[in-house]
Amino acid sequence: MNRIYFSFPVFVILILTFSGCYYDKESELYPAATGCDTTNVTYSNTITPLMTDHCNVCHSTAVASGGIVTDNFNSLKIIAANGKLWGAVDHQQGYSPMPKSSGKLSDCNLSKIKKWIDAGSPNN
Repeated sequence: MNRIYFSFPVFVILILTFSGCYYDKESELYPAATGCDTTNVTYSNTITPLMTDHCNVCHSTAVASGGIVTDNFNSLKIIAANGKLWGAVDHQQGYSPMPKSSGKLSDCNLSKIKKWIDAGSPNN
């Protein structure tokens, strides 16, 4: 009989402990709280720093891995227009996922790139 009394509280504690834990993306639960500002996305102030931080090491004019260059506007505009930029950074099927050997860019950075592409990839 003592075994039942001991097992029941342990069982209840375990259930309460694990039922309260779940993992969701903060950006999906609280989109306004993430601090992702996509209101003023520009090539010079938004896209260039993203390319510098995540792409240009392998895709500069000097290196051009896979023949792709992301360190200047003219080259980037071409791959933005033909869909290769978005396909790669969004990890779409049929494209080589970028950045290579790392996870997908943050949702915020992807939103900024998408907004710039959807605006016609302006040189602003």
